[in-house]
Amino acid sequence: MDFELTSRPMPQFSYRARDAQGALVEGVLDCADRIIAIRQIEQKRCIPIRIEIVNARPERDEKSQSVAAPAPTQTLKIPHNQLLIFTEQLAHLLQAGMTLDEGLSILQKRLKQPRVQEMTRALHQALVDGRSFSQALREMPRIFPPLFVNLVAAGEASGALPEILHRLVKHLMQAKDLRDRVQQAL
Repeated sequence: MDFELTSRPMPQFSYRARDAQGALVEGVLDCADRIIAIRQIEQKRCIPIRIEIVNARPERDEKSQSVAAPAPTQTLKIPHNQLLIFTEQLAHLLQAGMTLDEGLSILQKRLKQPRVQEMTRALHQALVDGRSFSQALREMPRIFPPLFVNLVAAGEASGALPEILHRLVKHLMQAKDLRDRVQQAL
């Protein structure tokens, strides 16, 4: 029995990322799989925002459908514990190798509170529109304090966004503990 070996072309992945200065970088990579594409982008000291396979059969994907413009988020406010949960889950998703775009898309479906979903949808849309994550956070001052936004901007610039988000989780937990102790004392 003879087997004919055919060489498959290596998949191509188009990507959008932010470099250390926060500039938008786009390109195409030839990689065996998506994880390798993410690693190559990170080796260039860039933060992947979106990665899509170019030369595969098209699949219907919810992310590729157009998204309605989010409601104004200037006055949106969410409870402190929901911000903690959002930040912690996003940190874990990014640490696992997902892009920011994918992480926000997953959280938008996973987190069930309407205001958190609205916030996540607005953040995702801002990335799709080409804004950095820190710029999107800055547009929601009632949710994200300046310290949070500035640390995320530093994480974007250094390529250490997952680590920064984990540090923010610790900070948010300490603030929650302090707030709980003050309430108990009153």
